Amino acid sequence: MVRTMTLPDFLTETQIKTVCKLRTAKKICDEVIAPNLDEINRKLGQENDPMYLAYACEHVVAQLGGE
Repeated sequence: MVRTMTLPDFLTETQIKTVCKLRTAKKICDEVIAPNLDEINRKLGQENDPMYLAYACEHVVAQLGGE
């Protein structure tokens, strides 16, 4: 089963703004995803790999920035 999600499904508005500033998966993982992983897992209803989510965030930021 394929499940789609958007950043607001698991990040707050403040976290999304931080993700946009950080721009790299490693920084996103270290500063946003990993420290909030328990809450993110609760929101998404499953255990998640923090680096995978960080790469997904990086991809969204790159798409929005045209990179």
